[in-house]
Amino acid sequence: MGGATKIMERLAESASRLLSGLAAIILFTLVVLTCVDVIGRYFFSMPVVGAVELVRICMAGIIFFSLPAMFFRNDHVCVDLITMLMRGRIGWIISVVMLIVSIYVAWRVGDRVFDYAVRAHEDGDKTEYLGIPRVITVSFITLSLYAAAAMGFIRLVIIIRNPEKANRVTGGTTE
Repeated sequence: MGGATKIMERLAESASRLLSGLAAIILFTLVVLTCVDVIGRYFFSMPVVGAVELVRICMAGIIFFSLPAMFFRNDHVCVDLITMLMRGRIGWIISVVMLIVSIYVAWRVGDRVFDYAVRAHEDGDKTEYLGIPRVITVSFITLSLYAAAAMGFIRLVIIIRNPEKANRVTGGTTE
């Protein structure tokens, strides 16, 4: 594998770790928020104002900050029925085709969400209770989708240059 590919792989791995770390921090925040909301609601009759909105934003953060790492690490859900096909040349071809399709879909969905972000910005759309501009959340979702497509492209380059990294099958699951 070439030097540039190794550098690209290390940078992508660092970026995926960073985004996974952000998703973990958001998950911790979600847990704390939920605990405070439940305790406040049931013991003090004082729920957290806007908790539902914050939970939705946190869930979007967890999902979409994890997406680029999932694309890069090939952590997609894989049905056991097709793992037997994921070996050898056929597995490599299936991996390349599925990555190309996944990259295309992530990019197209990113384009659609970007259009929604622009519209939310133009309309001044805000959340119902806390008045948080929706453009912030939607912009992060857009960036995450584009980052997922970029990570998928990096993975595609890696497996084209180094086919044995396409799919290593261990214990019935692919890694």
